[in-house]
Amino acid sequence: MRGAEHSRDGELARAYAAAAYQHTTGEWLSELNTVRDKLAADPALLADLNNRELDFATRQARLDAILPPTARTDVKNFLYTLLREGHLTLLDDVIADLTRMVAQRSAAQVAHVTSAVSLTPDEQEALRQRVHARYGSQVELDFHVDPSILGGVILQVGDKVIDGSIAGRLTTLHERLAAVR
Repeated sequence: MRGAEHSRDGELARAYAAAAYQHTTGEWLSELNTVRDKLAADPALLADLNNRELDFATRQARLDAILPPTARTDVKNFLYTLLREGHLTLLDDVIADLTRMVAQRSAAQVAHVTSAVSLTPDEQEALRQRVHARYGSQVELDFHVDPSILGGVILQVGDKVIDGSIAGRLTTLHERLAAVR
């Protein structure tokens, strides 16, 4: 039963992580889009913000004036970095790339690999190549060790499970023998 609990805990942890990722990235995108829209509506402001002849504190105060009142500190710091470097004109491209990364991350699948012992780096790479050949290179591999499977490997990609474990084979054999009785 330990393997089932471990698998369930792993799935739950990944669901929490995905929710946090979507939430934080969504907030970033929302705040960045707000700033971009305000800059697009006022080209003179954008020119002033990128004017490095003005001192940073003055430009920062002008940027602060258009930030959402609830803007996250990490988003502000990111925008300040763009401001300091004179790269606010890249904001459209940053938003487009971030949106694309979120979409790719959402589309990426995770292959959960469970083995009775830790796989060597060479074994992990060989398995990674086989999984990528079958499911595509966007699949990420997540390796776990569960001694209760006795040997072999269990691979789960989405709702597909390939059970090559010794425990799985013994269970199948037991079910076949019980059906013969």
